Amino acid sequence: MDVLSSTSKVTVTYWDPSGLFPLIQSDLCSRLPLRNLHWKAPARPLRSINSLHVGLTPYLSPANQDSGFAGVGLTRVKSTDSQLSIETGRGAKSAGHQKERRHQIPGLRNTPYLKVFLLRCDDNDSYKNVARKALREWVSEYTTSTSNENKQHDAFEWLIIHVVLPGTPAAQQPRSSSSASNASGSSRWMKGNTTLLDKIRSDFNSGNNKKDRVVQIRIGPSHPALATLSPPVLVGNQIVPATESPTESEMAWLDLIAKFKTQILASFDARVSQYEEDIKEKDSQRRLPGWNFCTFFVLKEGLARAFESVGLVEDALVLYDELGFGLDAVVRGQRDKEKIEGDPEGVVGGNFIGWTRESIKWIEQARRRRKARLEGRKGEEQEDVDDETPVGSEKKPYRELILSNEISLFDFKAYLFARQSTLLLRLGKGNGMDGVEIPMPAGASGYSLHEAAAVAAGRSEEDLTRLSEVLKRGVEFVTSVGRILRADLWTSYHSSTEGEMDKEQEQKDVIWIIDNIVSSWVFAVCQQLLKQTASASLPEGPNASTPVGTTHSGPFPKRSSSLPPTPNPETTSFTQAIQTSVTGLEDFAAVRADLMLLARGIVETFGKRQGWVGKMGWFYLPEEHVKDAGMVEVNLAGEGDKEAEKKEEVWGVEGIRNATLRRVVEKEEEEEFYTIFEELSEKAMKNYSIAKRTKSCERVEADLAALSFHLKDYASSVKHLEKMTKFYADQGWGLIETTLLGMYAKCLKEMNRSEDYIKVLLKLLAKSSAAERVRLRRRGVTALDGDDREAASVDISLDAQHLEEEVGVDVERIVTLSLEIEKEITTPMSHFWDNIIVDPYPRHLDDRDGFEVLVKMRYLLEEKLEVQKLRVRIVNTIGQMKEVWMDALEPVTMKRGVVKVFARSNITIPGSYIVDKIILIANKLHFVHELIAKSTPNTALGLGSTPVAAVPIVKKTKLLFYPAPRSLVVKLEVPKQIHLEHMRAIELVLDPGKNNVAKAELRLRSATAGLRLMTASVKFLEGSDSASMGDKSGVFALEGLTPEKKVRFRLPYTSENELTELALKVEVDYDTDNGHFFYADGLSVPVVLPLAVNVQDVFKPNALFSRFQVSTAIPDVPLRILKASLEGSRTFGACSGVGTEGSMVVFAKQPASFVYKITRKTGDDIPKDKEPQPLALTIEYRSLDEEVQDSVVAAFSSQLEEAGLGIYSCWLVPILTIRLRHRTVHDLEAAGLLNEVRLGKYDNYNWDEALESINPANGAREKVETWLKEFYEKNSILKLGPEASPANPVLTTRSIIIPVDVPQLQVIHRVDIHILCDTNSTTLSSPYAPPMVTVGQAIPAELIIHHSRSWNSFDAKNGEVEIGDDDELEFFYEIQHSLEVWLVSGRKRAHFSAKEGQVHKFPILLVPLKAGNLLLPNVEVKQVIPIEQGGEGVSCETDYRSNGESVLVLADVRSTTVRIDSPFGEDGFGGPAPVR
Repeated sequence: MDVLSSTSKVTVTYWDPSGLFPLIQSDLCSRLPLRNLHWKAPARPLRSINSLHVGLTPYLSPANQDSGFAGVGLTRVKSTDSQLSIETGRGAKSAGHQKERRHQIPGLRNTPYLKVFLLRCDDNDSYKNVARKALREWVSEYTTSTSNENKQHDAFEWLIIHVVLPGTPAAQQPRSSSSASNASGSSRWMKGNTTLLDKIRSDFNSGNNKKDRVVQIRIGPSHPALATLSPPVLVGNQIVPATESPTESEMAWLDLIAKFKTQILASFDARVSQYEEDIKEKDSQRRLPGWNFCTFFVLKEGLARAFESVGLVEDALVLYDELGFGLDAVVRGQRDKEKIEGDPEGVVGGNFIGWTRESIKWIEQARRRRKARLEGRKGEEQEDVDDETPVGSEKKPYRELILSNEISLFDFKAYLFARQSTLLLRLGKGNGMDGVEIPMPAGASGYSLHEAAAVAAGRSEEDLTRLSEVLKRGVEFVTSVGRILRADLWTSYHSSTEGEMDKEQEQKDVIWIIDNIVSSWVFAVCQQLLKQTASASLPEGPNASTPVGTTHSGPFPKRSSSLPPTPNPETTSFTQAIQTSVTGLEDFAAVRADLMLLARGIVETFGKRQGWVGKMGWFYLPEEHVKDAGMVEVNLAGEGDKEAEKKEEVWGVEGIRNATLRRVVEKEEEEEFYTIFEELSEKAMKNYSIAKRTKSCERVEADLAALSFHLKDYASSVKHLEKMTKFYADQGWGLIETTLLGMYAKCLKEMNRSEDYIKVLLKLLAKSSAAERVRLRRRGVTALDGDDREAASVDISLDAQHLEEEVGVDVERIVTLSLEIEKEITTPMSHFWDNIIVDPYPRHLDDRDGFEVLVKMRYLLEEKLEVQKLRVRIVNTIGQMKEVWMDALEPVTMKRGVVKVFARSNITIPGSYIVDKIILIANKLHFVHELIAKSTPNTALGLGSTPVAAVPIVKKTKLLFYPAPRSLVVKLEVPKQIHLEHMRAIELVLDPGKNNVAKAELRLRSATAGLRLMTASVKFLEGSDSASMGDKSGVFALEGLTPEKKVRFRLPYTSENELTELALKVEVDYDTDNGHFFYADGLSVPVVLPLAVNVQDVFKPNALFSRFQVSTAIPDVPLRILKASLEGSRTFGACSGVGTEGSMVVFAKQPASFVYKITRKTGDDIPKDKEPQPLALTIEYRSLDEEVQDSVVAAFSSQLEEAGLGIYSCWLVPILTIRLRHRTVHDLEAAGLLNEVRLGKYDNYNWDEALESINPANGAREKVETWLKEFYEKNSILKLGPEASPANPVLTTRSIIIPVDVPQLQVIHRVDIHILCDTNSTTLSSPYAPPMVTVGQAIPAELIIHHSRSWNSFDAKNGEVEIGDDDELEFFYEIQHSLEVWLVSGRKRAHFSAKEGQVHKFPILLVPLKAGNLLLPNVEVKQVIPIEQGGEGVSCETDYRSNGESVLVLADVRSTTVRIDSPFGEDGFGGPAPVR
């Protein structure tokens, strides 16, 4: 299995009778190997051969071959005596040449692909007289010897190389006749025009194929090898050679190389065709009598070697694989005794010999050595030791053995594997398409020139996929052929010892001798495969860190490895960078690791026989290790073990043929044994890590940990055990994990690592509780429904008594040891407790605030455990994360069985919570139970090891906390009276409940973005004697609060944005007679105003009429307006009309309007304010939504209290309020119109979720559910408004005070259009009203404008001009009318100047343009603003008195004609009659 035995090389034989080869050797070899050959067979795809090496060998006659001469006898002559030289050579050839005998099996021959004749012919005469005859004889004798046999197994081609020496007549000739003439057309050197090269081609290129078989090479005059010719060539000036340029010379050499390629490929193609034809013929005879597989194998292998010789390694490998399958088929046929027709005694494919010839020698040597050792003789012959390469194609003459049918199945398999692996190694090492290997420095594998350049450039050409294939086949080979070798040895032994089988002791000796032979052979093959497949991409040198056992404090000295040295690529350390991106690296590393473990298994087997390893493996340790480490003791003292010990006594080292193993075992080198085992394990673990085979890596590391523990190297063992225990715990291998934990605990104890030691002891203790858990499951105890403390225990693999005696694992001892460590140790509660449950129904305390919950669990250990603290953490499920801790009041003693503990908290934070964590504290041991996290269920020791999917530990325990009726609470309300002129505020109410609060601190924080609380402006409305401002902003101090004494204060606020809802966070720390308590809650209240007010003003000279329109600001919520009033100020008085008092419901599309008359007060006692005070509009209202909630909640609370269920009011009332807020607009509109509320049915309110929070014990939940159903049946309709029942409390009535400013006005014009008429007028219907005129009739009228400054306050506002009564102002009026209705004649637009009290009259003429009741045209009066005032004028209003006056306009009609048609037709009447 050596790569050097596989080459891509063909043989070219040359005849050199004149000794010319040294002249062309250097130039020819410099152009070899042949590059880029392309072969195309008819039945095969195109094959490319990158490089093909050529072996140039001289022809050796049989006489010279026998005598050892490398060539024919040559006589050195002068160039003029060339004829004598050729004759002498020919005579020597004829005298010594005998025809070589042809082997009967073509696959065993190694013949040349090309035969070359080196011709020295200096002139035409010598060619005619001597050279031509010699060439013809050579062609006839050496190139046509196989043509008559009609077989092409040794097909070859031939070639003539004419070497032209300088200074000869031939050197004067040009190469071809076309260049033989000079410019004048006459020849310079001979009479004819045919050159010597043309003559040779003409004579020897004849034939059917017309191949050019002649090449001419000219030697330069300065060639150093010319001096070696005898006689030397005379180069003088008397002969002028033909000039030849370097290009022509290079072209000649290229022509020679091209002919080499063509001729060699032609020979190869002929051979392949012949082989394929013969193989096909032999294969078709497979079922015929006499067919022999060995002959067929040699024939087909000849084709494979032909492919291999030209570099087609993959094609050769395919043929060897086919032969391997054929061999397996033959073996199966022999085993099944299949008979061939016509040959009943024969077996398909022939037969193999029964055993390997050397096997009996191996057994006899071992037996003699065994006998000598027992008899004490020391001079006995030693056994043979195999070399490091037990498998190789050159170890034996395998091909001759196969041909002679004298090969065993073992040798056949070994040879076939050697050939396959050799080809795969060529492909894997990067030289599969190149030729022979070029010598490299020591330690390096073979490379071609191309590969050497690649290595120099730092590039790797290894194909790891091919190397992986070698290893995979190697693993299969050693396992299958190992069994064949064992059977081979037994067959040889039985065949040689017939009649001696009655010796029982000898039979026992042969058993372990054969086992030793097979084991050592397997180990040697594994080492050979690992060595020959070493790759630079996967360094496996020793680790830079200190190996296991080299620095330990045990009894063994420092040791070194005895394994064979690894090749150069593996001498690097593990710290070398590994090329993880190399294709096939992971698979390659994995297979190498598998092979290393196979070799390690052999080493471990010998270690067990020597007693260096426990009989059960590394995890079986001597008794002192078990007692110290607390491992599980396995009973191995049975009778079967005693018999096994007796058998082990007869074992010996004879039969171990591997040098390393024999030295270690025979000389009892225990330290070297550990080194070999460790090195193989570390390399395998490294390879498994690269291959990402985690489980295999961990398995090997566990063996290393056990080895370190066995050698008392605790530091190294801990490094491995720390990962191993976790790995096997995750995989569910309880027994292995416990064994490793025992070793781990021993190591930690010896290293004084108390903290880690306690952790490992806890893990071991958890195994006992896991077994108890399984015992309970088997008994059907899965819930906390009984106490089984007195239940009888069962026999389990790991119980508390064993842990206490062997490991020293005692609960009390662990708790005591924890006091010696600095940090707390946290471990899951589920390891020691089961069925951990928190009661989902909190209980309120009767004498204090807060609550408590019941925690139930099952303690699994037998020993008692004193727990100082039990804590339960709950977190809220909605909003910002909040957590509450609950603690047990006193220490708890855990005893085996069900344990119940109450956890209490003095913190009240209403909301929905889930139980997050439970903590038990025993000294510095913290047992934690995460109820939200997920985990893998524990399995008992020795039970199923299949990993199970992670499942939730327990369903999330949901807790709902609400204050008790006696608890302290804080409420947030909107003030009942809102004054828009003041800063907006909210009111907080603190109700101490039934607590006597000695001291309290209230803290407020904003929970709304942009909200700023004005705590400095707070106003205490109730309990001011018990409340005061704190030292910090938002903090209030309270003291001396008694039950039912509330504290109410108003808190102003500002906001950057318009708020619809305001949220605060309230925290109260308070002390009572029962201790310190804490209350926290998030409060919110809607602050958006539910109504909107719009005002419209109409000025009159003596009064101002204002109409206020009140609508809902929230479209979905109607309002009930109870009263609206406008209060006057010191300057103005106000009076209202009818309809401003009484209940009035305002809907979104139906607002309410209120009109008020405002007049200026007169008198001397009226102050002259520059800034008149505003009026105050007060609106009393109730939100219909709030009214419905108050009515329903009042009825609900009173009836709940009457039923004796008032304890649940703090829980049910907020839920009812939330349900009522989700009423639709239709429901609220119906309530506003009908003054009643229809509650609906019980099922519509989804009370099931709320009832789940009430403890079903004692029927409390059922009572509440029954009462709720009765409530909805009795109160299906509740009255609202004035018809409400007197039992209902007073509904919340709110009021809002809106400041109303009186608008400032400087000038008001009263405008009239007076129609001029008298009592004698015939055109108008005066004094009747309205006046009547006809269309187009002109109506005289007068426009009267009264100028007044009665609303002028002499205090101009911004943008107005200050004026007095005597100041004259300029105005203009404009009559605005429709051109289709009126035609106005006169001054429709005119300017006028006016002072206080002036009246202006302007005549106009009105002409109606259409009939109907026409309103008079509109008139607008505005100020003319002077340019010098810069666009600023006085405020001006127009009081148009004629705005509602009209004129009746009739059409001017004197007569009309009416046609009346008879309904009876013309027969009833004579015809239509006109009527006037």
